[in-house]
Amino acid sequence: MQHFVLLLTLLFGYLGNALANDTMKVGIKPSEPWVMYDSNLPEVERQPVGFSIDLWQAIAKELGVKTQWVYHDSTKKLVKSVAKEQVDVGISAITILSHREKKLDFSNSMYELGLQIMVAPANQNSNPLSILASELGKLVSLKNMLWFALMLIITVHLRWWVDRYDEENHFFSRRYSEGIQAAFWWGLTMLITWETPKSRGIARVIDLSWHLIGLIALSIVTAVVTAALTSQAVKGSIQSEKDLFGKRVAAVTTDAPRYYLQKIGINPIQVDNLQQGMELLLTNKADALVHDGPRLSYLADQYNRQNENDKSLAVLPALFNHQNYGLAFPTDSPYVEKVNQVLLQLREAHDSDVSIHQRLREKWVPNP
Repeated sequence: MQHFVLLLTLLFGYLGNALANDTMKVGIKPSEPWVMYDSNLPEVERQPVGFSIDLWQAIAKELGVKTQWVYHDSTKKLVKSVAKEQVDVGISAITILSHREKKLDFSNSMYELGLQIMVAPANQNSNPLSILASELGKLVSLKNMLWFALMLIITVHLRWWVDRYDEENHFFSRRYSEGIQAAFWWGLTMLITWETPKSRGIARVIDLSWHLIGLIALSIVTAVVTAALTSQAVKGSIQSEKDLFGKRVAAVTTDAPRYYLQKIGINPIQVDNLQQGMELLLTNKADALVHDGPRLSYLADQYNRQNENDKSLAVLPALFNHQNYGLAFPTDSPYVEKVNQVLLQLREAHDSDVSIHQRLREKWVPNP
């Protein structure tokens, strides 16, 4: 019995010393805003940043270990590296999945999230008044305003001149300043109403022609705005996961969201990375891009900041297929339990202050 107790003491002492003195190989892959670095630089010059990087630094500090980053270019390769014990832990944006659990061990959740939908401007629900203002803004261009002003000036002068020489039915003052002013208001009113003075001959032809021009212009404006509202109603119909059926939906080939979409009966457009998916949205080759919500929010925020005068991307608030990110360890790794304890500590607030975990959320994960 004494020998057994001594053996346990030596074993735990060994593990404690290992945690205190080891340099742990930590596998990472690019995944905004979890892990980011310049992949064009040599590995020794890279300085990874992000939520997962800061979280691991806090964990490593508690464990008393040093860190050696091991770089991967896909989640699949990172998971495989962990399973083969080529790294001590993998931390990036690794979704805890049952089929992965068969090959390795996961920590407790390091972040809770779900899938969300990114859409381009054409598929964003807008206020009808904003659509009306937008379409009218397109019609009321400088060129169109100049043409309208020219037509109005010519018509007003022609109508005043004809009225001036009508001895029996003249309506406007024969003095130019007064007559043109009255004719101007006549011209604006006649565009949409049939409020015209008694007239005959050429005067009546001018009245009728100008009124028809107004009706035609009003019909064109009505048709354009109606078409825009109808188009918006069709294109902007994506509000949740249920609206994805029958739409062109993009998803990253190697990531979990693609498998989920196929599971519910959606055959997505497969892309190599999210940047390709965003390009499909902006060129109207896809209606939606599905991925983990925080990452979509981060990328949309970055794109919109850099392209203030360009098309803007939006992430819909609807959240579905809730999931968790975790740290991945080789099977039976001695680090799992200790890391779980540290994760719990990092989520606890002290002295009424926010927790370290919450501060990292506020720093790296923008609100959608």
